[in-house]
Amino acid sequence: MSMSARRMLQWLLVLQAVGAAGIALAGWRWFDVPLWAALALGVACVALVRLAINMNNFVLSACFASPTPPEFHLGPGARLRLLAEEFRTSMLYTSWFMPRGAPCRHIDPESSAVPVLLVHGYGCNSGYWSYLLPRLERNFISYAGIDLEPVGGAIDDYVPLIEGAVDQLCAATGASQVAIVAHSMGGLVARAWMRVHGSSRVARIITLGTPHHGTGLASFGLGANAAQMRRVKGAACDWLQELGSAEDAAQRLLITSIFSHHDNIVSPQTSSILAGARNIALGGVGHVALGCNGRVLDTVMEELGALKCRTDQDGGVDDGAAPVLLLVDDDAFMLAMLDETVQGQGWRVLSAGSGADALAVLARERVAVIVSDHLMPGMTGAALLAQARRLAPGSFRILLSGAQDDPAIAAALASGDADAYQAKPWRADALLALLHGALPVQGTHGV
Repeated sequence: MSMSARRMLQWLLVLQAVGAAGIALAGWRWFDVPLWAALALGVACVALVRLAINMNNFVLSACFASPTPPEFHLGPGARLRLLAEEFRTSMLYTSWFMPRGAPCRHIDPESSAVPVLLVHGYGCNSGYWSYLLPRLERNFISYAGIDLEPVGGAIDDYVPLIEGAVDQLCAATGASQVAIVAHSMGGLVARAWMRVHGSSRVARIITLGTPHHGTGLASFGLGANAAQMRRVKGAACDWLQELGSAEDAAQRLLITSIFSHHDNIVSPQTSSILAGARNIALGGVGHVALGCNGRVLDTVMEELGALKCRTDQDGGVDDGAAPVLLLVDDDAFMLAMLDETVQGQGWRVLSAGSGADALAVLARERVAVIVSDHLMPGMTGAALLAQARRLAPGSFRILLSGAQDDPAIAAALASGDADAYQAKPWRADALLALLHGALPVQGTHGV
């Protein structure tokens, strides 16, 4: 399967045109059908074959489908709209957008938004993003789209393509991070890239209808990548399980999975639910239509709009915004004491009662300084700051603890996961002096 998706779709269009012409010729020559009617018959026959293929996907997906939650059940009218939208979209994409599609790039030199890398799915190309591109441009968002070739290649072999595109997009925009919007298999490619190259350049990965745990329909697909998306005895194949086991909690927090309970390619549909990620469920949308449906695109733009741009090597600070100070402690009383101490100092103060809550804050906010208790259930302060170092590499990280002889504290300071240590019980003047001293460090290497 070394042919590009563009060339393959062009040849399919030629075959369809030949088929329609043959039917028209037969009707005109042998059955005395008027020429215009014969041509209409030829086109209609091809369209009916395409419709049958499209509807067959819904039939096959029903064989593997997960139960549809009651709130997403569709009536006859809504189901008819679902089928019509999916067929119309499939015809447009495969007959117009993708046969003409090519890798795209648009750089807005005045933009302060996080740039976006677009990664299509199985058997597609950059033409898939034809509906999203105008929205990105209207919102002054720089973007680039790549073609994953060869069509049937292994997912891991696409990783260098992602790495090169990220490098080029960061160089062209001056950003240190990108958001990746990926459809279907493209979401697995993005995760495979993050497994190899880490998450330091990831502002957000937004997947649309990605089979994170495989799909039953992959058994009918060709190529190494289709094999990597298969389910074996009702569970994700080994490759998918290995991909999942390589991700930590901080990386999962960077992923938004948008999916439809009526997906006709990813089945079971709940295969798109990724533990630890932000999962957004929709209904009444087919697999291909995820790229053009208004509700889906609105959700994508909302996710992108929530991101903060990082424009220098480590993620520069917006000089006009108050730096964010994140306080972390599982003791509500101590957290309140910390909050009272740091108020009125020029920071925007955020609080978290656990390491997991703190990671959620770091996934959506540019945090300048982190002050964390060490001895917390579930995730220690040292473990949190190790994760925070990757999510916010330029943040200044302070560890609080009364356990001064804990080797984990010494290890965190030695490794650079923690920039400073403050013994408990802490003194307000000493803590404030340490915090104010952190601000010049901010300006030097960013957030």
